[in-house]
Amino acid sequence: MPISNSEIKGIRALQNKKFRKERGMFLVEGVKSVEALIQSPFEIAEIYTTEYLDFLKDVDNSLVQLIKQNELERISGLRSPNKILAVAKIPKAKPIDWNQNFILILDGINDPGNVGTIIRTAKWFGVDTIICSQECADAYDGKVVQSTMGALFHVNLRYEDLSEIMNDCKSNGFRIMGAAMDGDSVYECSNSTKTALVIGSESHGISKGVLEKCNSLVTIPNNETTQKVESLNAGIATSIILSELTRPK
Repeated sequence: MPISNSEIKGIRALQNKKFRKERGMFLVEGVKSVEALIQSPFEIAEIYTTEYLDFLKDVDNSLVQLIKQNELERISGLRSPNKILAVAKIPKAKPIDWNQNFILILDGINDPGNVGTIIRTAKWFGVDTIICSQECADAYDGKVVQSTMGALFHVNLRYEDLSEIMNDCKSNGFRIMGAAMDGDSVYECSNSTKTALVIGSESHGISKGVLEKCNSLVTIPNNETTQKVESLNAGIATSIILSELTRPK
């Protein structure tokens, strides 16, 4: 049965944050991303596919609808849609596990690609809890979902008032470490048993109120023999810092 115009309109509406929030749904596109979704705890509402892919055998047939390529193009947010699109339910954030040793805090990172890369990087280094300020890009934006390469489905992601959450971090024994240009070298800092790392936006850094609550600041020193650049990409900076802070010493 062809996909109806009302279905197309409803699916395309989920490319907009307002409708994602109202309906509690978001889109997942592409073979690898949808396969990762199926293998995750996330609840799937619908799957639209141009062919019956092998991994769909693990999905309730009532959720899968075969459509034509031109129909996929009409519901997709991608320039070149890749065979399949799923509509999934946005999960409720889990309570924070204060017994873990590392939490990542994102302050005002509004570029979807950076947020997605950071989520993917965090999961690679074993960070399971990511706290975002309300000014951060929506984690369920299509660009973010694509950039996470499935990592989004395996982290506890929360949007919070950072002032309150940092107080909670401190009361639960976390040392709050902010990434800043004038911080101490990340290669020389000592690992704390429990660390909350704050990453700010590339253009403004960590906001003043959040910065004041940090116990220490770290930076990635540049090579003084090379021409200086203004700053590192937020995703790259996060990767370098996490690699250093999470490695066994």
